[in-house]
Amino acid sequence: MGPRTVVAFLAVALVQAPLARADSSTDRAIEALRTDRSLKVRAQAALILGQRGAVDAVPALIAALTQDREEAVRIAAAAALGKIGDPTAREPLDSARRSDPDGDVRAAAARALMDLSPRARPGARRRVVTVEEAQGKGGGAARDALYASLARYLAQHGFQVVGADEGATYRIKPSVLSIDVSEGAGNVVIAVKAAAVAVDEDGRMAAMIETGARLKASGTNLSGSAQDHLSARALDAAARTLSEDLAAQLR
Repeated sequence: MGPRTVVAFLAVALVQAPLARADSSTDRAIEALRTDRSLKVRAQAALILGQRGAVDAVPALIAALTQDREEAVRIAAAAALGKIGDPTAREPLDSARRSDPDGDVRAAAARALMDLSPRARPGARRRVVTVEEAQGKGGGAARDALYASLARYLAQHGFQVVGADEGATYRIKPSVLSIDVSEGAGNVVIAVKAAAVAVDEDGRMAAMIETGARLKASGTNLSGSAQDHLSARALDAAARTLSEDLAAQLR
């Protein structure tokens, strides 16, 4: 590995393209929920996080449920936790159901707890998916990277990822649409586009999502293995966005 490659690996900065701003928008919503002075902004941030199925936001939502002074924010946080479905929210939701001073918050927490209960969810089995081998561009390493990242993020969003013969409700078909490498001003930019199609048990398309991500690294003339590594990181970012959108649509 040459000196330019070393510099590239030391100075990697991930910058998502406009098609894949879910990571940064989720981070901004979490920050708004934690720090914004406006109760409307905090409540809206909680609702957005719930709609996105943002598992990373669960700690911030629990903090809002248990600590925010405004009833509207606590209600929104409870609803979001119910949508996300992370089991770590069960205890704080139960505490809010029993002891929050506001009746509407107690009711919202009770509804969220019902959403967390598999027996209360007629559609609970809808969260069982199988991820097929990725197709498309970029060679086997890129397709394997997209497949592995998408399966991992779907599991983090509460999906049960099973094999093809284990009775999944949805088959997820990922594909690498493009991988473009460009150099200029002492930097290498790798831009990727990826897609995922969800097909139900009857063979009908339930969701079709396309996104992109861009990774910028200092240095030029990267080796093939270095480009593969950076492409995998960009595809990981794209897979995270795909999983968030699938979690929002396959409910």
